[in-house]
Amino acid sequence: AAGAKRAVSLPVSAPFHSRLLEPAAVVLAGALADVALTAPAMPLINNVDVARLADPAAIRDALVRQAWHPVRWVETIQAMKQDGVTHLVECGPGKVLTGLVKRIDREINTFNITDPASLQATLEALGG
Repeated sequence: AAGAKRAVSLPVSAPFHSRLLEPAAVVLAGALADVALTAPAMPLINNVDVARLADPAAIRDALVRQAWHPVRWVETIQAMKQDGVTHLVECGPGKVLTGLVKRIDREINTFNITDPASLQATLEALGG
């Protein structure tokens, strides 16, 4: 009715990165207010507005906004590549992000760490 050509139900546990999560973002903001953040030791690109951030207050704000705003993943990966990133490591269950990165830029080497064996394989592949 809104003009979409296709709608797909996503198998996710919550409506992440949508306005429906704005109330949870308010709770997150309260929780992060008590967390001491420092400037990152390496470049950080947030994926809500593809900005390079170093200020802890700006990082905190981006984390809260990311909960209920669309993720600009394609632009984030492109910015990382522009900055010289050649390898990305996804930590945690699943390979969703690795798959997305491969669809965006096949030249970026991707790795998944889900258990001790995949950690060891990744370390060996990265020469560590």
